[in-house]
Amino acid sequence: MDERIEALRAFRQRHQPRRTRAGGVEWSYYDLGAGGCTLVFLHGLAGAGDIWFQQLEAFAPRCRVLAPSYPPLGTLAGLAAGVWAVLDAASATRAVLVGSSLGGLLAQYLASSRPERVEKAVFGNTFPPGHPQILRGRRLVALARFLPEKLVLAMMWRNARKKLVPAAGGDSLLAAYLYEQYRGVMRKADVLARSRAVFETFETAAPPFPHAIYEAANDPLIAPPVRRALRELYPRAWVHTFGEVGHFPYLSHAGEYNRALKTFLHVADA
Repeated sequence: MDERIEALRAFRQRHQPRRTRAGGVEWSYYDLGAGGCTLVFLHGLAGAGDIWFQQLEAFAPRCRVLAPSYPPLGTLAGLAAGVWAVLDAASATRAVLVGSSLGGLLAQYLASSRPERVEKAVFGNTFPPGHPQILRGRRLVALARFLPEKLVLAMMWRNARKKLVPAAGGDSLLAAYLYEQYRGVMRKADVLARSRAVFETFETAAPPFPHAIYEAANDPLIAPPVRRALRELYPRAWVHTFGEVGHFPYLSHAGEYNRALKTFLHVADA
């Protein structure tokens, strides 16, 4: 068995999520490490805070690292309130945001709504708010409202098995993690709520702090025109393009992802 799958199991055994509340809703989050910097990792539509376990363990020796899991809230404002509550619970006034996919959109929303609380930001494998190619997915989500939960999650696992895992080179850790999510952890309510947040639009502009765009050359969910539009929206961003690593490079290619993140943090501090 892939030793990284065993490492994920060991991580879960060693670390129990903490809990806080925002707007009457309970949030769980991982809280590791200590140090002068605080990093907040924001996952995408699929997954939970532990999908970042390789980043949490890599950066905990020198930083405070936080990774929330989203409750089924259907708005970016609701998700943002929870992230700020996690930061408040950790007594962190400012943080570096590292978001991927939906988490990358959420990072953009956080950066535009309260830039004074953001030190730096990474918008990874994500898209500009309201991009037409992303909004096309609204029809499928509208249909999913009327389908049985088991069928919705089975369709998502089929898409992962046919597109997402092959794009990551058939990565066994990614396959195991997504199978777990779609076959027992996630609920239909999670899928619908997170999808509604994906389709939100809001005004944004180039942040006044260092920011980066991470993209993959073969991302099956973020097409080249969408990636180009994101770069045009943030013309001052530090751009790092991974190779053939798919949509989840932080999970499937963690070593390369962590090196890129360390490089950005170092460049941003220079």
